Amino acid sequence: MTVRFVVLAVLFGASAGLAQPPEPRTGRQAGETDEAKGGKERDRGADPAAYPFAIVEDLTQGTEPASADVTGQLGVADEDYIPEVFQYRRRGTQRAQRDLSGEHRSAALTEFRVIDREVDPGDTVRAIARVEPAFEKGRRFVAEFWSQEYGRASVLYMNFKPHEKDKNLYLGRGRVDRHHPGGRYNVGSTMITDEHGHKKAYSTEFNPVMRAPDGSPAYFVVSENPEADVTPPTLRSLKILTPEASVGETIRVEAFAEDNLAGPTQARAVFASPSGRRAVRADLIGDARNPGRFLGAFSIPEWYEGGRWTVQKVELYDAARNSALIFAATAPVLAELGVLVHENPDRRDDEAPALLAVELPQREALAGESIPVAALVEDNLSGVDKVYVSFQSPSGADLVRVELESTNPPLNRPSLVPQPNVFRGSLKIEKWQERGTYTVSRVNISDRAQNYLNLSPVRDEEVRGLEVVFLPGEAKRPKATEQSPR
Repeated sequence: MTVRFVVLAVLFGASAGLAQPPEPRTGRQAGETDEAKGGKERDRGADPAAYPFAIVEDLTQGTEPASADVTGQLGVADEDYIPEVFQYRRRGTQRAQRDLSGEHRSAALTEFRVIDREVDPGDTVRAIARVEPAFEKGRRFVAEFWSQEYGRASVLYMNFKPHEKDKNLYLGRGRVDRHHPGGRYNVGSTMITDEHGHKKAYSTEFNPVMRAPDGSPAYFVVSENPEADVTPPTLRSLKILTPEASVGETIRVEAFAEDNLAGPTQARAVFASPSGRRAVRADLIGDARNPGRFLGAFSIPEWYEGGRWTVQKVELYDAARNSALIFAATAPVLAELGVLVHENPDRRDDEAPALLAVELPQREALAGESIPVAALVEDNLSGVDKVYVSFQSPSGADLVRVELESTNPPLNRPSLVPQPNVFRGSLKIEKWQERGTYTVSRVNISDRAQNYLNLSPVRDEEVRGLEVVFLPGEAKRPKATEQSPR
């Protein structure tokens, strides 16, 4: 397997200290010197617009094939262009666009530029991006900007939406929170999706379009912020107000959290079953009259096991979007916390559903036509809930997931009765997808007790060798009947 790698060279100066993150300074302070110490420590605070890494000149180093070039699809002919889905396979197994019957070119990012380079907390940062080809209905995408000093501990998300008139142009906006720390924020990565669902990720290491004129990542600088908050909240206590309950009954929880500045805003607790096979998340709601106090009310779902359910973890968030994840295994405040749940043994379902048969009565169709799919499944107690059958295209470039449903018979057919074990659906491909043989690659079934059955032809004989064929031509729509003039 070919591995794409990024070579980053740290620019060491006369001292190793230059490799450390620069001290936070604002864009307005860039270039100022510290005269208070007689010039001995002149320019001690680094320019926040300086980026401490150099990116290699050869952008294709470590990439294979050549069509994986960072500029996307532009200027690459069909005989050379290899879709993203194949770019990490062995050289002999990669498929070029010319060998595919569908269209699998990803969107190309041709421009990425930050408009507002210096902002204050509370301001809006704007950017523009251009994408080719132009889509009739462009999809929104998000770009992440990370603090150069704090990394993912302080992230700004910029949302891009297509321009109403210029279909190649996307306008991005992101708001600097009043608790974002000052300093430089570098673009990290973005994922662009086209109308067909093809995705391509772009990052500064492999894409010169996402870099500033000096070769560093596109960025903006936030002025110094005395209200910066990068410290996550802390859990002061968690109490189970209902120490004992039956399956389906309400269990109440109370938690208290603290935060140094922004204040705690969200909390949730996850409880694990005695066997460890089940987990239930309880969202805790903040008490507006008592900041930092959270209350939760949840129940163990029907068909789940009883016994002592214990707290597995607690998640906390503050108004500055800092988060804390506290695990019971390492936090004394959560040790031994749990609730005793009583079950009805006759209403406990731990077994996954079973697949009895898959039906493909029609094995060929033109593109645009549907192929019926049916499955017969059963469950021992709670009943089947969801059935999905996935089909993979000849090369593996396309995957179509079909949801099957069990429908009740119409009212005017009294001889029919509901058949909860029969699920039906249809397989249909779009004009941009591959033609040829589609193979069942996965069958997923769940019951109402959230037990899951996942079948793969590699492992399971009952779904092996199930195929349908979509022929090269397309289905012709019948012409509308013309009415003769009266």
